[in-house]
Amino acid sequence: MTSFANMTASLAASLPTTSSGATSSASGHAPDQEDPLAMTHIICNLLENMNKPAGLQPAATSASSTMPYDIWALPSCSSLQNPIGPVAQDYNTNNHNNNHQNHSKEDNSSGSPGTSPSVSITCYRCESRTPTTRCLECNDLFCHECCHKVTSDCQLREHTLLPIHQISPIGARPNSVTNEKEVMYCELHGEPVKFYCEACIVFICQECTLWVHKDHLHSPIKGALDVCRIGVFRAIEDTKAGTKAIKTAIDRAVAMSKAYEKETAEANLKIRKAMRCYAQAIEDREKYLLDKVEKMRQAKMTELTDHMNTLRGILAGLAHTNETLVRSMDSEGIDLFMAKEKGRAQVDYFSCMFKNMYIAEERIMFVPPNYDLVDQIKRQCDVQPTPAVSMHSLTSTSSIQSRQSLMSLQSLQSAQSFSPLSYHISASNSLRNIPEYPSNPTRSTNYYDHSISSSIAMDANPARGIGQAIPGYWMSVSVRPTRSPVPGVPMFSFGKEGQDEGQVSRPWGLCVDREGNIIVADRRNNRIQIFNNRGEFKTMFGAKGTGPGEFDLPAGITTDTYGRIIVIDKDNHRVQIFTSAGNFILKFGSFGKECGQFQYPWDVAVNTLGNIVVTDTRNHRIQLFTSDGTYITKFVFEAANPAKLLKGPTTPRGVCFTTNGNIIVSDFENHRLLMVDPTLSKVIHCMGREGSGIGELNRPSGIVTDDDGRIIVADSKNHRVLVFTSELRILWAVDLKSPGLDDKDRPSDVALTPEGYLVVLFETLPDTARDVTSHGKQYIKVY
Repeated sequence: MTSFANMTASLAASLPTTSSGATSSASGHAPDQEDPLAMTHIICNLLENMNKPAGLQPAATSASSTMPYDIWALPSCSSLQNPIGPVAQDYNTNNHNNNHQNHSKEDNSSGSPGTSPSVSITCYRCESRTPTTRCLECNDLFCHECCHKVTSDCQLREHTLLPIHQISPIGARPNSVTNEKEVMYCELHGEPVKFYCEACIVFICQECTLWVHKDHLHSPIKGALDVCRIGVFRAIEDTKAGTKAIKTAIDRAVAMSKAYEKETAEANLKIRKAMRCYAQAIEDREKYLLDKVEKMRQAKMTELTDHMNTLRGILAGLAHTNETLVRSMDSEGIDLFMAKEKGRAQVDYFSCMFKNMYIAEERIMFVPPNYDLVDQIKRQCDVQPTPAVSMHSLTSTSSIQSRQSLMSLQSLQSAQSFSPLSYHISASNSLRNIPEYPSNPTRSTNYYDHSISSSIAMDANPARGIGQAIPGYWMSVSVRPTRSPVPGVPMFSFGKEGQDEGQVSRPWGLCVDREGNIIVADRRNNRIQIFNNRGEFKTMFGAKGTGPGEFDLPAGITTDTYGRIIVIDKDNHRVQIFTSAGNFILKFGSFGKECGQFQYPWDVAVNTLGNIVVTDTRNHRIQLFTSDGTYITKFVFEAANPAKLLKGPTTPRGVCFTTNGNIIVSDFENHRLLMVDPTLSKVIHCMGREGSGIGELNRPSGIVTDDDGRIIVADSKNHRVLVFTSELRILWAVDLKSPGLDDKDRPSDVALTPEGYLVVLFETLPDTARDVTSHGKQYIKVY
């Protein structure tokens, strides 16, 4: 088979006149022009090297040719090393040779490479980079940088520059370049265009390169057209490759969708099976406990039946002895003495028998479970997206984690201790069972305490939460009149001014939990203190700061049905939630005006659904959240009353839920109470004006409701507590003025004990708090 080199040599031999003429004409103008036969040998060798079979190419060339340029390929660790294409890759195989060590013996004045196959082919100008372009007139090879980035003689002479793989016979022009085409002129300077501006995508003249397009990247038109055609060809190839890649991706997506449907069905089956195991275990435990209770009842009933039968026998024996003794009263002589001795012996016998028949009085007690396990069970199992290759390892890891979690649950349950709270199990007891939780501060868990029970049925609509005097308490709480016959004198008080345990400094928030403990937001001391129902200090938590569990002037405080303590961290503009032992659970909110943000929040309340309402004072609104702090809705007090009737914008301070699901808000600066519907869409009632008479208020503050629907408000500047109906009609007032307090000590918050008695918190003003004479006062009073 005839090689390309032989074909080119035959073509050059068939045109001697043209070659000679070209040589003679060039010798007159360019004495350094090369011999055409020498150039023919150069091109022959070049073509022969380019068209060698793959088996004869060096190893590096074969390796590089196996990595085609593909922009649609998926990401991989390999990258494109040579943007010139496969032709330039062939030349790269010889770049490791030294161009100056193996020169050809032929005279090559133009600096073109020799004809030896072992000679490295490099750029004529820089003699270092691989050539990509050939000048048709000079037969010199140039790299891309030297040809287009640097002004060369070939560009100035308007020579024909071709890509190196586009080889044409000597003296013949390629089809892409012709001298017969129409000459274009510059619209600005009227000169023939010679360059192509890559930044502006226009043809420009020599003058434009000096002024308008001075800083732009430009190249000669002839070379730019060829390079553009190469780019178009590559774009066409990329579209074909992209079409194929997209079709493959569609097929893969269809296959993945089918796999997801199958995996979803399998996951549903596994979830149901796993949850049935938990449910079955709980049902078995329930059956066992009920059977145990029934057996205990039967054993006790049998024991009591035998006991009563024996007592009846003793009673019958005593009756017979009594009759015998009565008849012996008429006897004389020795018979009377015998009857007396016999009767005395029988009485002593029956007495001894009765004394030995003691039966222990026992109760059937239900020891509650560890309710932390409920939260742990809720966290068991999970569904996660996982790469298919690691599914087996994930399954083994999940099983190990499940076993470790089970072991931790067992150890937690065994370590947990409960106080023996008695539960009388009877059909008549329909109240919820509240366990006695331990007050051990060394508990390692941060989960809040749960109470599994049905809520009090006080509203026919189960979707609307209602308010409780003590959230989570198992009995109904009704407000009672004060117990002291002297107005304003409490039954007892506690909480002196100071920083030690049990002392307070400018407190504001107050609440009572379901165990009867009194919880106080000690504002200036930046902590929460817990007292028992007798006012004795139990524990405290918190410090000044911005981290979890730290406060900056805490204000409102309440508990929810789970026993969690919810605190308004006022100057940190957020809400924090803790367990009943003071362990941090979560926080939400930040400074701002957007939904879920606050500007100095003040008070907080919860309903039976666990929803949390917060008074956002500087934003003149209230906001409603779920039990985990997710924003629900808000109500902005902008059009509640005409502005001319108010002292200023609404300043919501105290808040509580009513037994109808409505929300009561105290407008501190405007001396009124507002009732908002459960959906936070409108104001239902608005009452109050500044004053001290009936129906008048003076800076109302904290609010609480009892379980009969009554609303109790701390009328701070009037030094009293007012009791209203659920429609905000006044019922009675409790005067709080007493010899131990003055006008600067005003009631800021109010709560109810489980028995229904008032607990009032008095706020001390800053100057009073610094007064030494005020240190003997006590600011938490129970009436």
